[in-house]
Amino acid sequence: MKSLILPADVWECIAAFLSERDLFRLISLNRALYDIVLNTRYREVCWDKVDKKMSKTLVRLRTPSIAQRVRRLHVRAWFIEYLVRKESLTPPSYVVNPKRLLFHYLRVPPRIEPSTGGKSANAGDILESMTQAVRLMTQVTEYSFEWRDLSPTPETLRFLSAARSAFGVSLRKLTLHAQLHNFSALLSTVDFENLEELELFLDHDNSTTDAASLLRYTLAPFVNHFRRTLSTLLLSSSSKADISPLLAALHPVPHLHKFIARLAFDAAHLSDPCTLFQFLRLNSESLTHVELGWSFAATADEAPQPLSTWPAFSHAVLDDPGVFVNLQELRMPFLRTFDDTIACLRRSADTLTNIRLIDHFFRPEELSEFVKLFAHRPFDAGLQKLYIGLSHFGIETLDIFANQLPSLQSLDLVLPPDVIADICHRDHYVGTSPFCIALNNRSYTDWKLVNIGIWERRFTDTSVMVSDERSLMQHLASRIPSVRTFRGEPKYEGRPCLAGMEDASSRSLNVLN
Repeated sequence: MKSLILPADVWECIAAFLSERDLFRLISLNRALYDIVLNTRYREVCWDKVDKKMSKTLVRLRTPSIAQRVRRLHVRAWFIEYLVRKESLTPPSYVVNPKRLLFHYLRVPPRIEPSTGGKSANAGDILESMTQAVRLMTQVTEYSFEWRDLSPTPETLRFLSAARSAFGVSLRKLTLHAQLHNFSALLSTVDFENLEELELFLDHDNSTTDAASLLRYTLAPFVNHFRRTLSTLLLSSSSKADISPLLAALHPVPHLHKFIARLAFDAAHLSDPCTLFQFLRLNSESLTHVELGWSFAATADEAPQPLSTWPAFSHAVLDDPGVFVNLQELRMPFLRTFDDTIACLRRSADTLTNIRLIDHFFRPEELSEFVKLFAHRPFDAGLQKLYIGLSHFGIETLDIFANQLPSLQSLDLVLPPDVIADICHRDHYVGTSPFCIALNNRSYTDWKLVNIGIWERRFTDTSVMVSDERSLMQHLASRIPSVRTFRGEPKYEGRPCLAGMEDASSRSLNVLN
């Protein structure tokens, strides 16, 4: 059957309505669908283990027309070191493989076989195949590399150098995971011209005597090298080293819009919190997105816990009105007090659209004051995403959000277990809760809320969802027609509470199944 002659972008629109399985069946229909299928399959490549999928992918990626379709490459290099160590413990085999011998005479690259049974793939062959494939990936825009336990051998460095040569011009986002002492070797192979996003993860280590020198004279110059093109910078440290020398040596980044810092705010790992404050201050005019969060650097069990430096950081932020201004997104733990936090939020009350505050449960009077900061913006986008903790949740709480924050699209709430239990009637099964009755007498048809998230007393994201959390989200969604997702995922279909839909005196409890 002759295919329709349509522009490639029309075929892309058609493909958007097809499942991946159906799309693959149409690969031979025309050139446009052929390209769409291959782009979908090879747009993102992840090398994290040796299996049949990686074996097949490596063979295909040694074809230039396939390798040039890769846009995102993720390498978890620990498995290479694992294979090297495994080979050192496995006696060599002297049995000739006829297939490998035939490939040798035909000069066809051998297929990399995955580890099966007692046999293991050759680490040298795998790394060489990876290097050959990377040399052909000239269109990669996002590259992440996790060093882990990989030894800095000539073969390893050759692979890293091949990546730099192949997508040194095209790359826009670079993510590196490594222990501090490995960054010297790693950074010498990742010089790119047009980097816009940089993410550095300092993995857990035992620290070193020259940690301050590595941070100040290796990592800081690397970051500063890209200061003219960077728009996003993420720094995360689980190292035992004090991160202050790195922050102190960073230069202003003229076009930095997004900054994320995940650090251990204590005297051992951030001895001078003013270094972080100064970096925020230097870039306050360009920053629109700021995220501050905890990371955890392990300390010896017998050692006393280091003194927290978060209060000192909070004090510095509060005293300088030039920090946290004109922000669109702010994610951070609460400052020293509620009043301090409100004072800082007020600086960006006209521009904030996304707020995430952790480690604090708002009391009702605090929530009212918080919402008033943004209720004066009925004619712009307003506050669109909110993630906070509440000590109390009632129908009046929902009314506040719906009436004073009409532009809210995503609402994530962390609630105490007793609050959720009281609403869901986990402990008694006679009648219905006042909240259920009141909610079913409401209808938030004008509210454009799309996402609801309920979390039971935990500010750490997790995919685990307990039944009461799901039940409460289902119940809320039954009265807010616009809701489509729970915690960002398609909502579960469930039977909501029927309170208020029929005479309360004549029905049994059917709450939040």
